[in-house]
Amino acid sequence: MIIPHKFAALALASALAFAGFSGPTHAAVIDLTHVDFEFDGSPWTLGWKFAVHEPVFAHSLGVYDSGQDGLADSAQVGLWLATGGEPLATAIIPAGTDAALDGFFRFVPVSPVVLTPGIEYVLGSSSPGELATSFFGGNGVVDPRVTVIEARYSSEWTGFAFPELIDSTSAGGALLGANLQITPVPLPAGLWLFGGGLTGLTAWARRKHLMEKTPSH
Repeated sequence: MIIPHKFAALALASALAFAGFSGPTHAAVIDLTHVDFEFDGSPWTLGWKFAVHEPVFAHSLGVYDSGQDGLADSAQVGLWLATGGEPLATAIIPAGTDAALDGFFRFVPVSPVVLTPGIEYVLGSSSPGELATSFFGGNGVVDPRVTVIEARYSSEWTGFAFPELIDSTSAGGALLGANLQITPVPLPAGLWLFGGGLTGLTAWARRKHLMEKTPSH
């Protein structure tokens, strides 16, 4: 028996809808509880190297907003592989308060980038005229899906650039600088829906079709 196209399409659309759904994660990966000190971040691209423990989407990039009252000028943020090269994603955080504020950071969305366990990444931001701060474990919390490896920065006055230099005293720390927001990759749910859920939906469509074809007595 061939299932009518409209029922197969309904089943597939339903599966795709559920598989693609993932609740947004609004908390910054590094969530500062307080700011210990600040410094002029203008000369460098400031950031940190990190790794993830499970596949996630990086869906927003952000920058530190001292005072949480808006940026004096626009800032650039980039996400790279730790080996360098072209950024995997970049963002411009506009001046003012248009970008969404999450804690001490302002974020804008980017096209989602899948971050994979076993690969190290570097995040960095260039914010001319803005103050920067740092994270060294006691002044914030880190998303449990992420390990912060070390603080990074670029050579002075190179503008927006890959932060190739390592702060040797900063194991587990970060220069902020940049931040990001992540959300889970819904692979297990997708597999279940296509393997089991789609089967159930098509079986329902088959039964409905048979009932419509069976003459009533």
